[in-house]
Amino acid sequence: MPTQKVKEEPKFPKVEFHPNDIVLNKYRILNRLGSGGMSSIVYKAEDVNIKNDEFFANKEKNVAIKVVNRDETWKEGEWTKIHDECVTSQRVANKKNIVNTYEVAKINNGNSIIIVMEYIDGISLHDHLAKVDYFSVREATYYFARILDGIKELHSFNEKIIHRDLKPENIMLTKDLMQVKIIDFGISSVMIDSTLSGEKKIVTNEETIFGTYPYISPDLKKMFKKTPVEREKLISVQFDFFPLGVIFYEMLMGEKPFKTADENDISVIGLPLKYDMMCISDINPNIPTTLENIIFRCLASKDSDLKYRYQSVNEIINDLNNYNKDPQKGAFAKLLKPKNERTLQLYNAFNVIQQKQHEKFYEQHWFYWIMFTIASVTLSLIVILACLHELK
Repeated sequence: MPTQKVKEEPKFPKVEFHPNDIVLNKYRILNRLGSGGMSSIVYKAEDVNIKNDEFFANKEKNVAIKVVNRDETWKEGEWTKIHDECVTSQRVANKKNIVNTYEVAKINNGNSIIIVMEYIDGISLHDHLAKVDYFSVREATYYFARILDGIKELHSFNEKIIHRDLKPENIMLTKDLMQVKIIDFGISSVMIDSTLSGEKKIVTNEETIFGTYPYISPDLKKMFKKTPVEREKLISVQFDFFPLGVIFYEMLMGEKPFKTADENDISVIGLPLKYDMMCISDINPNIPTTLENIIFRCLASKDSDLKYRYQSVNEIINDLNNYNKDPQKGAFAKLLKPKNERTLQLYNAFNVIQQKQHEKFYEQHWFYWIMFTIASVTLSLIVILACLHELK
């Protein structure tokens, strides 16, 4: 009789919840919202201890519960990074433009983490942008100003928090589309920056490199094959400023500044080291040069452009405020980097040769000449045949 293989139990059993499950003895699961970063699951739940009366009127009954399960593929440093998120999430509570975290707990022998957060009844910037393609200048600057306020809140701590995973998916808009909340601190870095000694110290685990490639600062490329100690020296606020530039560009243009056929290809990170973004005014003359310069300074990655970089989020806020005070003046500003000094990434509509290769055969110029020739010959034959018929 053949022996049957005994199914091995997973090393790290996963924790999942279903509607009406009670979590941490106080939260009732309502429904699953979807998946988050770091292979997490996010649920909508309600606090069963909050009653519907005047005493609890100012307390939110609904919460979001994020469950992160460890698995065999995770290295120790990756799981430590999740622990760092717990510390970071609790430190940024009660900030206007940052999602509130109410409590954090470890369960499942420490192999699962539960993060109870503020529930945002709204939509992500990503989904809202997908509906409208791009924003007006007024809308884009409105949202960008509030995102900057959130980053200022993170960077203002004595132990500065660098988000490092800024992208439209991690920016939530409230239901009325008026308020911004930054979420997901799964790969944040916490940096102690001493103004006296000029030294900085990273207190979070940096053994593993994370991020979403189109929004990762090219500075990260310098961290490849570096030791954790060497990596710490390379982490800076630019890890947040670069994605801010990409997001602002997306809001105004409806696409990312650097094009790629596969955004999951790690080579995407290096594109800003080779190419410059298109001159926005060439594509949309309604976008003021001042705003293009803000984006350019956020994205600045080439060695020759590093002098233009922002050194603090306050500098970006000041430039945006100056534009808002006098938008007309912003339209006549000069480009920090002229068009003739830019190396453009020729792609799709901006690449004439490539575009011609993708034209249908009936869109090619030679097709019209052939049709004209056929028509001319046909007409000539008809005339000749008509003449011969008359002669008969």
